[in-house]
Amino acid sequence: MKGPLFFCIILCLYWSLFPVSTGSKESSQQRLLAHLFAKYDGDGRPSSDRSRAVLVSFGAKLVRIIQLNERGNTIRSQWWIYQQWMNSDLTWNEADYNGTKVIHVSPRKVWAPDIILYNSVRFADSADDNDKLGGGTEKYKTKIAINSNGSCKWMAPAIFQSTCEINTKYFPFDDQICTLKFGSWAFDGSELDVAVDESETGAKGDIYRNNTEWDLVKVTAVRIEDIYSCCVHPYPSIILSLHLSRRYYFYMVNLVVPCSLIALMVLLSFILPPESGERIGLGITVLMAMAIFQELTSAKLPADSEYIPLLAKYYSSAIFEIGLALFATCVILNFFYQRCEMPGWLKQLMFSFLGPLVRIKYTPQPSNKTRKKNQKGLIEENFDLASQSEGSYSGPIELRKMNVLNDSACEGNGRCGEAKPSSPVHLIRSRTRSSIRETPILNDQVTEKQQGKYVFEAADGSRADEINNITDWQMAAKILDRVVLVLGILISVATFLAIFMQAPRVQEMFS
Repeated sequence: MKGPLFFCIILCLYWSLFPVSTGSKESSQQRLLAHLFAKYDGDGRPSSDRSRAVLVSFGAKLVRIIQLNERGNTIRSQWWIYQQWMNSDLTWNEADYNGTKVIHVSPRKVWAPDIILYNSVRFADSADDNDKLGGGTEKYKTKIAINSNGSCKWMAPAIFQSTCEINTKYFPFDDQICTLKFGSWAFDGSELDVAVDESETGAKGDIYRNNTEWDLVKVTAVRIEDIYSCCVHPYPSIILSLHLSRRYYFYMVNLVVPCSLIALMVLLSFILPPESGERIGLGITVLMAMAIFQELTSAKLPADSEYIPLLAKYYSSAIFEIGLALFATCVILNFFYQRCEMPGWLKQLMFSFLGPLVRIKYTPQPSNKTRKKNQKGLIEENFDLASQSEGSYSGPIELRKMNVLNDSACEGNGRCGEAKPSSPVHLIRSRTRSSIRETPILNDQVTEKQQGKYVFEAADGSRADEINNITDWQMAAKILDRVVLVLGILISVATFLAIFMQAPRVQEMFS
C-alpha cells in the first residue's frame, strides 16, 4: 500500500518541478500572440518614425515557364516570391516567452505590403484564382514569419500571367524579353520603398525547371520610379526581365526542312520528259503544299503587321519561286511542241551561248532554203555553160518560179521526179539534153543523174526542214530545262541563306 502511494507522490513532484516543454512553449506563444495583437491594428503602416518609408526587400525566384502565348502576347510563369520588411510594432523579449524566436501568423492579421503585378492579365470569369489576382494578400496564402526583432519575412509560391510583347521578326530563331512589373498600388515612395534582394532573385538551379520550347538565358531585376500625373511622389517598382531563347529544332524538323524539300521538288519537273504530261501537275501540287505549310505557320503567330517572320518570308519567297518555275515550264513546253523555223538570233542564243554553258553541244542543220540556194547556183552555172555553147541563152534561168511540189509530183505508176512536158523543168531538161548532145564538154558537168538528184532533193526538202525544225526546238527545250534546273538550285540555296542569315543567332552559328 505504501509502495504505490509513494510512487504517485514522487511522480506528481516530478511533473510539478519539470513540466513538459511543449506545452510550456505553446502557452508561451499564446501569451505572445495575445500580447502582440492586444492593441495592434493591422491596417497601420509599421514604422518607428512615421515620416520614413517602410523599406521592403523584394525577390523572385523563377520556378518554370508554363507557357508563352505568341498569339495572345502573354506569358504564364511560376515564381517563389520573397518579401522582407521591419515592423517595430511586433517585437518582444525572447526570455519573457520561453525563448520563442519566431512566430507564424496569417497575412490578414498583420500589415503586409500590397506589392502586386502591374502588367497582370486578369480574367474575371476564370475558374482559377491565380488568373484573377496579381499579388497581395489575396494572392499569397502562406503565413508570415515574424522574428523577435520585428523582422517580417513572407515567402509564397505564385503563378502569374502577364503581358509580353512578342517580336516574331526572326521566328523561329527569335529571342523574347518579357517583363514583370511589381510595385505597391496604394503607397507611394514616401510611404513604401522597394529594393531588389539579389540573393532571392533569379533562376536558381535547385528549383528551376526547363521548358521544352524555350531556353532561359537570364533573369534580371532593376528598381525604377514612375511619376504619375495624379500624384506628387514617385512610385517605386521592380522590373523583372526574362530573356528567353526559342528552341528552334522542332521548327527546323517540322516546318523549315519539309518546306525546303517541297520547294526543291518543283525542280524535278525539269527532269521529267515533256511527253509525260505531268510537269504542270507536279508544280501545282507543290504550290498547294507550300500554301498549307504557310497556313500552319500563320495559325501559330500573332497577326502582326509591323514585323514579318523569317519563316513567313521564306514561305512567300518559295511560293514565288514555284510560280516562276511553273511559268518556265510553260515556256519550255511551248518550245518543245513548236514546228515553225527557229529565228536565227534564238539559235545563236540557245546553241552558241546557253548550250555550252550547261554542257550541251548541238549544231543545227541548215534549212532547205540554203540548200536550194546552193543547188540553184550550181544549176545556173551549168545552164549558163549550155547557153554559151548554143548561143540561144543570154543569162541564167530564173528558178524562183519553180513549184517543185506541183511540177515534180509523183505519178500514179510510182515514178517520182518526172516533170510535166510544159513545166520549166521539162524545158530545162530538153534544152539541156540538146546542149549536152551538141557540146561534149557539158556531158561531164550536167547529167541525167545530177538533174534527178536536184529535183528529188527539192521535193524532199520540205519534210527535212520540218524534221530539223522539230529537232531544233526540242534541243532548245532541253537546254532550257538544264539552265532552269541549275538556276533553280542556286536561287533556292541563295534564298534560304539570304533570309535566315538575317537572324543574329544564325549569324553566331556561322561566325
